[in-house]
Amino acid sequence: MKKLMLSVMGAAVLVLAGCGGDSRTRDVSEPSPEQPAEAQGKQYALRLKGVNNPGYASALVQVRRVSVTTVNGQALPVSLKSRFPMDLTHPEQAYLLGFFQVPEGLDRVQVEVEFDDFGGYEEAAGGGVIDTRVAPLRFEAPVTYLSEHGHVVVHLDLGQSLHELDEARLLLPSLDVRY
Repeated sequence: MKKLMLSVMGAAVLVLAGCGGDSRTRDVSEPSPEQPAEAQGKQYALRLKGVNNPGYASALVQVRRVSVTTVNGQALPVSLKSRFPMDLTHPEQAYLLGFFQVPEGLDRVQVEVEFDDFGGYEEAAGGGVIDTRVAPLRFEAPVTYLSEHGHVVVHLDLGQSLHELDEARLLLPSLDVRY
């Protein structure tokens, strides 16, 4: 009964986290206060894929925010497309998180992906919540690598990233960035 209740609570958290998606999205074509209207550049896609699944039937997470900046900290235009929980147990699915623009002349950018507070998981022995209140995923992306395929795919290793914490799982991300 306790495991069922945790599963129900985890599902409720995911549903509530999905509300208010309009505030999470900013169209790349709309200038923001941090980004001048004349910003031009090439657009790239950012994707998230779960790998090395140790046997979870599902592992749901939701992205709260994606930011891309220059190495000097100047914000670049980002359009967040991921509004719903993503099940990272699907080995062939690389979920589209969003698009970002990189102006001409930059050689690298810094990418940051922040998850909502909680996700959920299910395995043969039961299910529960995934605590995703950790520091955001951060990495530096060379523009020459981005230009090769027009995207970056973050591989989140489920086997090394989800740590048992009572009946919950704590997300301590272990990732590999692919271009």
